[in-house]
Amino acid sequence: MPAPLCFVSILLAWTAGSWATDHNLPFMEYLDVNHLVSLKWGFDDAQGNITFQLAVNTTGWVGFGLSPKGDMADADIVMGGLGPTGRYFADYYALEDAKPIMDEEQSYTLLSMNENDGKTIMTFQRSIETCDDKDFLITAQPIKLIYAYGTTDDIKYHGSRRGTKEVNLLNYKPRTTPPDAKYLSVKVEN
Repeated sequence: MPAPLCFVSILLAWTAGSWATDHNLPFMEYLDVNHLVSLKWGFDDAQGNITFQLAVNTTGWVGFGLSPKGDMADADIVMGGLGPTGRYFADYYALEDAKPIMDEEQSYTLLSMNENDGKTIMTFQRSIETCDDKDFLITAQPIKLIYAYGTTDDIKYHGSRRGTKEVNLLNYKPRTTPPDAKYLSVKVEN
């Protein structure tokens, strides 16, 4: 293989590997500008599942949802946390900008719930296509993701601790260069 082509292959492998630390959750986005809320996810087309890992800088409750307009109205939401009596987690839906209603059909499965260094990390999974009319339809189009969290395990109004971000979950295009890269120095001989 010619030296420049070999170098490009090594460079591509290095840049791809530097962000993909978890092969089951290869995609990652910060949902807020302060990098307090991060979402990792991955999907398995053969199994028809999508897995999410929400990490929030809080030891209170955390919430994540899929929304048609970027607010709570008609949103498909999960909320959970690790309280004094153990972990809690449930699937909800919202009819309006008000406290969500627990979904009769729990379409999400909690895989793990941890608190480490002031951060709550909730990993959960659902089918990409569900038969529940309260669940948001995940497609290859961009989806508005919503989040909220509290400072305690008492699930109540979040105040300003909320936000939205549009992401294409099934057709994600990650960055190809690190956001803080200034330059790359390379020396090729021959």
